[in-house]
Amino acid sequence: MKIEIGEKYDFEIEKSDIENVKEGSVIATYYSLGNPIYVELVINRSLSKEVNKFFANTDKKSAIISIERISKSKYRITPTIVILNRQRGALQK
Repeated sequence: MKIEIGEKYDFEIEKSDIENVKEGSVIATYYSLGNPIYVELVINRSLSKEVNKFFANTDKKSAIISIERISKSKYRITPTIVILNRQRGALQK
């Protein structure tokens, strides 16, 4: 999955997956209307730098973040909250 200019998506990314990647792709969890979908997220140098900067300020192993592409090489990373879409029976088990 590639993020185009003007788009914003919510992903759950593992710190161990992103810390050694400068360019390429990582497996991330994309949330669409609260439903988790595993996708291959295309990473370039500027996105890798921004996500690693986000993880440098926290000791968490994974994070749910919003990634917004502002321009060709500029991204805005913000923490986010995702409400999971689960049926009532699945929550009680």
